[in-house]
Amino acid sequence: MIRFPHMLPHTLPHYSVGPFVGLIANMIMAILCLVVMALYSHYRPLRSLFLFYFLSASLFLGWTIYGFQNSPESILLGYRIDLAALALLPASWAGFTSSLADMKLNRFSRVLMGVSLILCLLALFGKGTLFLSLPLQPHEVTHEILRPQSRLLRPLIHFFALTMGLYYVVTTSKALLKKEGPPYLLPFLVGMILWLLGGGHDALRSYGISMVFQGQILWFTSIWLSIFLTLAVALHFRSLGLAIREARDVFEKFVPPAYLRRIASRGLGSIRLGEADQQWVSILCCDIRGFTTLSERLPPVQLIALVNQLYDEMVHRINAKQGVIDKFLGDAVLCIFEGDHSTLRAVDCGVEILTAVNHFNQRNLFIRDQSIQISIGVHFGQVILGTIGSPERMDSTVLGLTVNLAKRLEELTRTLNVSMLISKEVAVQLPEEYLHRLRPMGKVTVKGHSTPLTVYEVIGSQ
Repeated sequence: MIRFPHMLPHTLPHYSVGPFVGLIANMIMAILCLVVMALYSHYRPLRSLFLFYFLSASLFLGWTIYGFQNSPESILLGYRIDLAALALLPASWAGFTSSLADMKLNRFSRVLMGVSLILCLLALFGKGTLFLSLPLQPHEVTHEILRPQSRLLRPLIHFFALTMGLYYVVTTSKALLKKEGPPYLLPFLVGMILWLLGGGHDALRSYGISMVFQGQILWFTSIWLSIFLTLAVALHFRSLGLAIREARDVFEKFVPPAYLRRIASRGLGSIRLGEADQQWVSILCCDIRGFTTLSERLPPVQLIALVNQLYDEMVHRINAKQGVIDKFLGDAVLCIFEGDHSTLRAVDCGVEILTAVNHFNQRNLFIRDQSIQISIGVHFGQVILGTIGSPERMDSTVLGLTVNLAKRLEELTRTLNVSMLISKEVAVQLPEEYLHRLRPMGKVTVKGHSTPLTVYEVIGSQ
């Protein structure tokens, strides 16, 4: 047995040294686990890990009390606590593995927990020589140590705990060999093997069988199991964090980050149907003219590749101006510009998109006989950012008259034979020394809006 003469009380019996170390180690880890649980209260594996720490500490508490050999009653009490905690350990392993897999307890795990609970109650309250009773009898290995009589319960609990330990070693090994198990199962497997070896060694020794080590080693291997379970949770938490970041990265490709800041301020799981926020923004609506004719001339694969190349050019310009793409609607794009100088950034973005399209046409000679033309409309006003749909299928969207008017301005470019139109609400917010000259196009009436709009063409956008 490993000794710590300068660290432990001098009154501590030799038989209780190892269990006392195991008790202190698991108590410290349980306290640290509680602190972490306060920060991550919804993380299930931490609860199962804390339960294991608590049961391990209880096991070694009973072992330490029993080792003091103060009185028959204290020996019986310590032995009851020790066996009860040992009976519940397999239940903690079942909860631990299911929480790591983020699954509900299966039928086997529920039966296992039921057996653990029954054995625990028998250990705490069972009487008679079959369970636990006085008078005490000498230990088979160390005759100075007395323990209660238990012809049935003690070997039954030992067999149950060791069998379940072997079960989890075998099932985890199979999962890892078939490459079905995630990497964080490896520390769990190593820890269970060590615990199984220590538990088997001490169980056989307690029945008078000569073993390699003269002292008890379960306390030592149990500490290593606690360490390896902690490592498994750390790896699982890290993998979960990576998965969340990957999901967020993918999610943000479909839902604009500007939406997420409002409708998912507490994380992706907090998104609810009907979440909404009102905001003053500039809306840019862009559409490809003659897309139907182009789609008739090109094969589908080539058409999609062409459109994606064009959109890639546009996205770079939109991102550079801190715009947010709300949606790609086939041959149309809806963009949102928030914050200070949103109108200036929206108009500059529109000009740059038209310039990029001209360069795109020059590079793609095969469509020279029918160059791609773009129509752009920009309007400023209030919109509603939110989620619509049903609880089973939701979508993020931007709603409001501002969106409709930006779309109507884009459609009006065809009638007025221009490429880009902006409303008066946008024009009045542009600086006087604006780089591109604005040409008044008068007042127009658009569908769905009774009040005429004063519109401007941006000169230099051709």
